Amino acid sequence: MNVSSTAILSLAPSVVVLLLAVDCLDLVIIKGQEASMNGTNVWTAPARAARKENPTPADDKSRARGKELFTAGCLPCHGPSGRGDGPAAASLERKPGNLSDPKMWQQTDGAIFWKISEGNSPMPAFQEAFSDAQRWDIVNYVRTLAPKETNNNHATK
Repeated sequence: MNVSSTAILSLAPSVVVLLLAVDCLDLVIIKGQEASMNGTNVWTAPARAARKENPTPADDKSRARGKELFTAGCLPCHGPSGRGDGPAAASLERKPGNLSDPKMWQQTDGAIFWKISEGNSPMPAFQEAFSDAQRWDIVNYVRTLAPKETNNNHATK
């Protein structure tokens, strides 16, 4: 056996592991796409991102800035009231999320910030388009679109 054959055989376990990892990743992607098509895909931010604190006070100035940014970047798909019925929504494979759903309050500001930053097809990632401060302003504005849930199941704003 020559050196090159020995080298190839010694790499074989690593190659096998790599191929298995790629196959598993393909399976995860396929299953995720199937879940998305079936409407069962839940978009969850990583725990570390969800724990991130919002450094921007949710005051009128922040919400006003957030509304302007939302109008420019988010309204085409999410619509003016965040219901996922914007003018571009009809052309998308998957309906945009309903930001006016009271369940939005079950998400932390950090989770919403992460989702705006990272995107989830067809939603683009906005970390390059908007600064951190601008994305926090959008988080503060998006909070105004969903009424808060209450214990007696009556939502209030």
